[in-house]
Amino acid sequence: MGMMYGVFGMTCLIVGYWVDNSYTWGSGVWLVAASMGPGIIFGLWSAVSVEITGLPELVGAYNGFGGLAAALEAIGLYLDPNATYLVRGGQKIVMLNNAMLWVQAIALILSIVIGMMTFTGSMVACLKLHGTIASKPRIIPFRWGTTVLLFIAMAVFGSLSFCGGQTWNDRGLGITFIMIVTVLAGIYGIIAVMAIGGGDMPVSISFLNSLSGFSTSFAGFMLSNKALVVSGAFVGCSGIILTLVMCM
Repeated sequence: MGMMYGVFGMTCLIVGYWVDNSYTWGSGVWLVAASMGPGIIFGLWSAVSVEITGLPELVGAYNGFGGLAAALEAIGLYLDPNATYLVRGGQKIVMLNNAMLWVQAIALILSIVIGMMTFTGSMVACLKLHGTIASKPRIIPFRWGTTVLLFIAMAVFGSLSFCGGQTWNDRGLGITFIMIVTVLAGIYGIIAVMAIGGGDMPVSISFLNSLSGFSTSFAGFMLSNKALVVSGAFVGCSGIILTLVMCM
């Protein structure tokens, strides 16, 4: 019943924002409807056709797609000419001040990093559960050093996306740096989950589920959307609690 309540709540939330002219206006009403159609069909088909033993893989895939969605939202916002304004109903309400823009920029980078880690990590977890990838842990040489270097590189290139002459809607070096962060985060997701054995994949999927929630929450900060912040925090915190319980 908890899942049904969750589905009902999210449906009400989506419909509420869809019919609210402050958030969805003009051709966006039909574009949102058209984009939801394939997702609804694929979701129903995948849920009905999957075997009960394949549910962990399905949940892992859903987590991954949630993270990918958050990362794509962040990339889209970076390229939005109106990213420095609060826009409601198609109108620029107010220009964001420097403090707001820095919060938005940090949330954007975190949404990309966590979202891509979740996506690639979840895909590896699904392939391990399915048997496509061997379940034994595969640890790269100098793993901790590589991890530190990856995070330093993501921090540097993420900062350069908004500093050193780059700013919002920079379709030259700025978006190049953003894509480098995206690729590096995806690589780390693969490295992290490949190092975990197949027997621990359910715990990994639970943790990745929490990461997909946090990436959604950061996307909410990025888009000034309270619903995304709250719903993402619920998923993230509940996923962390479940992961801790499974580890006991």
